[in-house]
Amino acid sequence: MAKESTFNPEHQASNTSSKVVAALERLSEAFRVLLWQEAKQHGISPIQVQILTYLLHYPDRFKTVTHLASHFNMTKATISDAIKSVESKGFLKRKEDIKDSRSHTLILTREGKLIARKIEDFANPIQHSVNTITAEKQAGLLEQLLNMIQDLNRNLVITPQRMCLNCRFYEKKGKLHYCNLVKAFLKAGDLRVDCPEFTMPVAGLSI
Repeated sequence: MAKESTFNPEHQASNTSSKVVAALERLSEAFRVLLWQEAKQHGISPIQVQILTYLLHYPDRFKTVTHLASHFNMTKATISDAIKSVESKGFLKRKEDIKDSRSHTLILTREGKLIARKIEDFANPIQHSVNTITAEKQAGLLEQLLNMIQDLNRNLVITPQRMCLNCRFYEKKGKLHYCNLVKAFLKAGDLRVDCPEFTMPVAGLSI
C-alpha cells in the first residue's frame, strides 16, 4: 500500500490535492532556478535580486528592513545581512528617518536602479506561461491562490500579506468580493496581492 505522502507518486496518482501541492512545489522550484540564474549573472544572491526588485517599485514608506523582512518572510537579521552586501556593492544607500534615528529608508543608487531594471525580468518565463491562460481562468486561479495564501497566513506559516482578503476594507458578500473603501464589488481578477491602500483590520490579521 502506497504511503500517504504528498511526495509519493503512487499516492499522488489517486489524490488530486497532493498533485496540486506537488505542482506548486515544481513552480517554486522554477522560481528558485530563475532567481539563481539571474543572480549568478550579476554576482549577487537570489534574495539580493528580490530586494533590489522590491526597492525599485515600492514607495519609500515600505523601504525598511522591517517591511522587507515581512514581505519576504525572513528575519530582520537575514535581511540586514543581505542589505549590507547590496550596500557594499554601491547599489543602495540609507536615508535616516528624522522621526526615528534607529530607522532608515533604503534608497537605490543610480547603479542600483540600473541593475534592478536588468534583473527584474527574471520571472518573465513564468509570466509568459500565465499569459497563455484565458483571462477568466487567470482570475479564477488568482482567487484560489489568494485563498490559499490567506489560509497559510492564518496558520502562521507565512506573514500576513498586504492583499485584499486581509484588509479591513474587504468584505465577502455571499460569493462576491466587496471593497468598502471604493464602495464597489470586485471581480476575482480585480483582487490585489499587494494593495497600496491596504489597511490592517482593527481586530484579526496583522502585518
